[in-house]
Amino acid sequence: MHVNIDRVFTTVSRNLGLQDFSRYVDNWIEWAYEAERYIGSNETFINKEATYSSTGARAKGTITFNTNLVDGNTISLNNTELTFDSFDTGKVHSPHEVGIQTSLSLTLADTGGTNSRSLMQTLSGYSDYPTNQLVDGYSAAMNFPESLNYGDYSIDTTTGILSITAKAKGIEGNSFTLESNNPNAVTSGRTLTGGKGVYENQQLRLPDNMVKLLAVRVGEGDSNNKRIELRKTSSVHHERLGDKSLRYYVQGNRLNIAHDDLDEITVVYLAYPTDLRGWPMIKDGHETAVAQYIMWQHKLIEYYNGQLPQYITKDLEKRWYFLCGKARGDDGMPTSEQLKQIGNVWNSMIPLKNNRGLIDL
Repeated sequence: MHVNIDRVFTTVSRNLGLQDFSRYVDNWIEWAYEAERYIGSNETFINKEATYSSTGARAKGTITFNTNLVDGNTISLNNTELTFDSFDTGKVHSPHEVGIQTSLSLTLADTGGTNSRSLMQTLSGYSDYPTNQLVDGYSAAMNFPESLNYGDYSIDTTTGILSITAKAKGIEGNSFTLESNNPNAVTSGRTLTGGKGVYENQQLRLPDNMVKLLAVRVGEGDSNNKRIELRKTSSVHHERLGDKSLRYYVQGNRLNIAHDDLDEITVVYLAYPTDLRGWPMIKDGHETAVAQYIMWQHKLIEYYNGQLPQYITKDLEKRWYFLCGKARGDDGMPTSEQLKQIGNVWNSMIPLKNNRGLIDL
């Protein structure tokens, strides 16, 4: 499991006494990548696949509501939780709240200008009763643009289906998460799916969060060569390859395909998990270590400028190495279920005895 880096940034800003850390975010993101790479356990990175076609595609997903909601039901769109509650005109509402009406269709998409705070209204702005003016300031989309504005939303009140489509073509939309705590609100999957990057002129751009390229194959959408794995060749000799050669070579962040008639390409790679902002997701349990590394690097700047004594940076460095080793060691520890299995295997190796000695089974 991985968590948003915002949790780490909150810890760092609190520990360093920073009220506004926005001007440091670019450096902190870079240092977070470095910290996770130094921890470097198997669980730090994830295996991913990305598919590219000549036209590209937007990622899509749905949440199907089978019955009307009740107080406390929640859904989560791209890690932003929305809570359904009974509507009260005299109550001050949070942008996280969605008003429950007398029917599912009204709860999902009441556009009658009654300030119902329906799901569709809060995802796109809603009408303020009785003036019937669009008031974005109270909508979830306005208050959480960094997560919700990556998607386009539509609701079919007849079927109770909320459809979410990534605004842009590409593999990034496949990271948009969907969750529900209600068995009557069923998600199409844990994330949007089907997002494809653009493959043109026998070339594609490799994912920004890629750590290592593992394999390249022809995609499922290719009419003639699907699932055939491509072999790597040296870019020095790529001009010698024929137009139908199933080979590839890498130049910088570009993957070049020798074959001139492939419809779709899929790459398999080891990656840093990232959110839709392109910011790294932090492995659960690594937050303290990553925060420590960021604080150390941040304070090194003050030390280099003669504003901080060396012993403080040394203390920060020592603490980082300790937490780095701890995070790496915790990742390598067996789970409770694995420990139980190990115990069962170990116990099965104990020889059986009777009063005359070992029993030969």
